[in-house]
Amino acid sequence: MGWQQNMIQPVLVTGATGFIGRRVMAKLLSEGICVKAIVQPETAIPKEWGEKVEIIRGSIADAAVAGKAVRDTGTVLHLAALVSDWGDEARFRECTVEGSRYIFEEALQYGARVLLVSSVVVYGDAIPKMVCSEETPFGKTFGPYSRTKQAQEKLAWEYYEKKGLRLSVVRPANVYGPASGTWLHDVAPVLKKGLPCLISGGGQNAGLAYVDNVADLILLAASSDAALGRAYNACDVLDISWKTYFSDLAAMLQAPEPRSLPWLVAKTGAGVFETLWRLLGIRHRPPITHEALNLVGSDNRFPMDRAAKELGYKPRISYAEGISRVGEYIRLQKYTVHGHF
Repeated sequence: MGWQQNMIQPVLVTGATGFIGRRVMAKLLSEGICVKAIVQPETAIPKEWGEKVEIIRGSIADAAVAGKAVRDTGTVLHLAALVSDWGDEARFRECTVEGSRYIFEEALQYGARVLLVSSVVVYGDAIPKMVCSEETPFGKTFGPYSRTKQAQEKLAWEYYEKKGLRLSVVRPANVYGPASGTWLHDVAPVLKKGLPCLISGGGQNAGLAYVDNVADLILLAASSDAALGRAYNACDVLDISWKTYFSDLAAMLQAPEPRSLPWLVAKTGAGVFETLWRLLGIRHRPPITHEALNLVGSDNRFPMDRAAKELGYKPRISYAEGISRVGEYIRLQKYTVHGHF
């Protein structure tokens, strides 16, 4: 796709040890790009990085760390955010919003270009109602993750419009692949226990995006002049339903066929569970949340016309190949109904 020649180096990656971040890092390193990464003090450095990455230990929520990391950087790939459909909103805001403010401020000071990895959750309650192009207005949000991702992106555009930050945005849809937290590790125990994970039969489009395809678009948008001041959906635009995806996972996990709940039962349950969890101060996620329901209970339609037209983007990895790689990962991890990672 030609991004290698156009990427301004060094490249700083936040969220580099996360699910998408590790694939971005692998692609950068395979092309010999000069890379820096902010890594939390307690997080192990992936062995495949070797000595090829400049490591800045700390959190983006620390202004001094952000300043040290962004200094002398050409491009910032900003993936770091707290990812969950439940948790302390103050923690989400500290990392996702205030941490981003430090990154944007330092990038502005040092003249670095920023690629923000946002999320389709910024569309909020528009997701079940319509096809969400990049021009779709932000909708009502349902939890701390979507609220703070929306606030993060609004802040980014404020820096672009009012201060001149060199910005591009990619909004990944439901990203699957080997080692996915949300769409593999979190779902697998539900499937293994035979608990419901589909809504109203699961015929809705899952809006899937294979992780390597998302990483490709991130790198392409971060290195293209045409992408400055633009936002792009990142979705494979497949005719794959939640039932198909979860059934494929269940087969690989040697788990029962996925069960379903009526939408009204799931919505009522989300309200009850969230209320109880707040009253009791329970920290782990409830069995179902409005945040999750907005994705799993909806037809996820995120067109890719803009990225195709402006950047020449086309996803390389098909669903057949992507789900096969997930299956191989499961086999290697010996993760079946009778075992665990």
